Amino acid sequence: MPPYTEAHSHGCDGPSSPSLSPTSRRPLHCPSKPVHHPPKSASRSNVETHDGLLQHAATELEAMRRPPSPQKRDSSSSISSNDSDGSNDSIEEMERSFPPACLHLLHSLPGNSRCHDCGTASPAWASVSYGITLCLQCSGKHRGLGVNCSKVKSLALDSWKRREILCMLEGGNEQLNSFFDRHQMGGRPTAHGSDNRESYATNVGLLDRYRTKAASFYRQHLTIHAKQLADGGSYEGREASRRSCKQRKAASSGKTKSRKKSREQPRQLPTVTEKDPVEPACGAVGA
Repeated sequence: MPPYTEAHSHGCDGPSSPSLSPTSRRPLHCPSKPVHHPPKSASRSNVETHDGLLQHAATELEAMRRPPSPQKRDSSSSISSNDSDGSNDSIEEMERSFPPACLHLLHSLPGNSRCHDCGTASPAWASVSYGITLCLQCSGKHRGLGVNCSKVKSLALDSWKRREILCMLEGGNEQLNSFFDRHQMGGRPTAHGSDNRESYATNVGLLDRYRTKAASFYRQHLTIHAKQLADGGSYEGREASRRSCKQRKAASSGKTKSRKKSREQPRQLPTVTEKDPVEPACGAVGA
């Protein structure tokens, strides 16, 4: 009887040979480990998320534009003929609670996740004049400064105008901190705990810096910048607004330089052509 071989094992009920295990049947060229696909880059996903959030915020801001009705347009034209300062523009400005996408965009700005003055997490109040977020205690201190110095509003309870929301989106805690540092008025919280909270927030010098000329310059320019954005087209984000601001500054500086050059250039005197000398009359010679 011939010996049992692997060729006879196919189709019979006998025990299989250990050499015919599933692992031994695998081809040698097949990898034993699964192939891992490279994950999507985090930077690209963050950019896409930020762009989508910015589009939602721009849609919410555009929805706050309310065209004046014909009756109000006629009344506003009669008022504008009497008032030349243009203060009646605020009548047509819609007010609503802080839009959710704009609120998410506000919290994503550097430093806005904590109070600007004391560093408390999750601030629920804001100073519209500077575009910063504040806690409840520091918002009370800002109310003591006066509305002309710091206008305080709640992010959850108060109603907001379009230009006020743009002040918050174009401001930011980190931006104001950098401005104060350049003017040697910096005072950032070194710790975010409650131990240094009172010693930091009750410092008189930190509140006095909001009364300085530099702070007045900052809030005036922020208000003007937000009003220009509110009167313009759709909101495209901080980077786009800063590019347009630089372009406007470059255009204005170019005009001023051309004016200076035209002033510095000496005036060219008219050229006088020499004519033939006129011979004196006979009577004049005899005299």
